[in-house]
Amino acid sequence: MISQNFITQAKNWLVYFTTVFVGIYLHEIGHCVVAWVNGKRAIPTPAKEYLLDTVSSNTQLYMSLGGIIGTVLFSFIIFALYIKAPFTFPKPVFAAALASPGLYCLLFILKGRGHDATEFQEAQAAMGFSYSGHAVDYLFLFIFLLGFVLWLWFSKPPLKIIPKLFAGSVMTVIFIAGLQTVNNRIFDPLFSH
Repeated sequence: MISQNFITQAKNWLVYFTTVFVGIYLHEIGHCVVAWVNGKRAIPTPAKEYLLDTVSSNTQLYMSLGGIIGTVLFSFIIFALYIKAPFTFPKPVFAAALASPGLYCLLFILKGRGHDATEFQEAQAAMGFSYSGHAVDYLFLFIFLLGFVLWLWFSKPPLKIIPKLFAGSVMTVIFIAGLQTVNNRIFDPLFSH
């Protein structure tokens, strides 16, 4: 027989990964909103946006910024809801709001850039920052650290949680990489030129 603890943990992981999925999809919708506003056809998929029309380089800069704005809004809305009711807000949802900023921070540390390709550089250029700078990398570092401090402040977790945090981080990287791979295998043949 399956224990109640196992069922609770499984539900928590399902809520967590569903929320991570929603956050990534909102990021992709953020890219597409800019294309749509400019009269261009774009399709958001779970881990990538596909342009069906050619866009100007200026529009591309703002499309990159649109994805960043989508992720930032997603994180800050969840942070605000968590602060409003820290003891009743679902912890897996709050943790999921840290997934993308956390992954961007990890990539920044390992690769020197928080996102693949040139998305962060283009978003920075759209905001008037140096294309070669790290303004967006530092923004996501701030978001991640803010979320981590909020979690520490309200949850006061025991040290024994560190192995679970590490395991969850590894599972999140695997989930996001898998989502990207599956997304590209399904949608690249349909929408890439």
